[in-house]
Amino acid sequence: MVASALLAQNAVNPPGKPTPATIGAHLFLIGESVVQQQWTHTLKLVNAPQNITLLNPGQCIRVAIYATGDNRDAYLENTQLSFEVKFAGKTQDYPLAPLAQIKQIKPEGGDFVTGALGAAGIQNPLLTMASMGVSGAAWCVPADAKDGEATVDAEVESPGGHKKLHSSDIQIESFETGSKHAFKDDNEFSDFLQTYYRQPNPARLLPAIEFIIGDAAARSRAGVAESTAAFLSAALKADPVAAKDLQARILAEPPGTRVFGLLLLRTAGYDVSGSLASLSAAEQEKFKAVPPLPDPYDIPMTPQAFTRLDMMWAVFGATGQFEPVSRIASTLEWRSDYDAFDKLRKSGQRPSELTPSIVRGLTYAAAGWAMGSFQRNDPLVADYIEYMLASPDVSPAIKTELKGLQTNPAFQRPSGD
Repeated sequence: MVASALLAQNAVNPPGKPTPATIGAHLFLIGESVVQQQWTHTLKLVNAPQNITLLNPGQCIRVAIYATGDNRDAYLENTQLSFEVKFAGKTQDYPLAPLAQIKQIKPEGGDFVTGALGAAGIQNPLLTMASMGVSGAAWCVPADAKDGEATVDAEVESPGGHKKLHSSDIQIESFETGSKHAFKDDNEFSDFLQTYYRQPNPARLLPAIEFIIGDAAARSRAGVAESTAAFLSAALKADPVAAKDLQARILAEPPGTRVFGLLLLRTAGYDVSGSLASLSAAEQEKFKAVPPLPDPYDIPMTPQAFTRLDMMWAVFGATGQFEPVSRIASTLEWRSDYDAFDKLRKSGQRPSELTPSIVRGLTYAAAGWAMGSFQRNDPLVADYIEYMLASPDVSPAIKTELKGLQTNPAFQRPSGD
């Protein structure tokens, strides 16, 4: 909808002609985590967050509006927003209030264009044509909500006057319903893991546990079990309401699923002693025998280092958090170890052992390749990289490597020699 508005604006207003600021006719619904977690580690200019169309009990959303035209940020700063949510026969009103945050929105494909121009030493002259303002108040789905549809209506008081926006409907899905949506194949499951943070659907975490437990071939592949467990644990940690529901449902599952589910809940920081007490003595012993899941952020100087990278990307896929991306970026300081390994490789010598220096060098290459891939394909990672490049807390060495993600030969493919 934003893209259509911008195309129409450009058709009517040639470049250089003054364009009065105006509020778009549509409202958007974005996840609470976008405002509270993701945007705290981004610059003023960001990729647009995904419009939320489905919510489970306990999840919260903010109402967002966009503005186009000249001086639109100042226009939004002087705009107030009110909204109401109708669900299950009840209406919740949120009175007029200033916008809590304002972000400039990149045009679609803007990261690619900026990167291509940057490689040629040219600054992108068209970085944004729209800005987004977000409500300070959030609406949360009741923890006991049943299936239904919520309708959000919003009005604004801006320097241009009063305006009623088009309403937006959002599907509310109970845990009971969502937990029945099994995954049909590996492709659907993989997509769920990679894009979950954009449209979280915690009601399907139980089917996800059932799927991985039932897929012996997937579990046998190196690192798959660990990275999937890291994803599920992170998703549960981020959603206490979903974790509480899962802890009740997991007890009705087969023994293998029960043990794995309780292990995930324990790793996420929840007390599972009450659930364990209801299991048989044999199952309790089996649970005790399962080793704790490793810390994704602890990178050992062993081949497990590469599994830890996958685990951190899984945490990002579950939550969209900055921390795993930042930790992965920190391994780019190991450039000297990669150079030493590359020199050894080109000399024709074969190392007699996997030394810590070789592990660091290979981790550097694998992390740089993955960061470059995510920079091209994940808008939020692209925003995080721009934030790190501008942050005084990031070392010059890491910034140099981040600037070369698309051009550094070491990052062209994972180095698995």
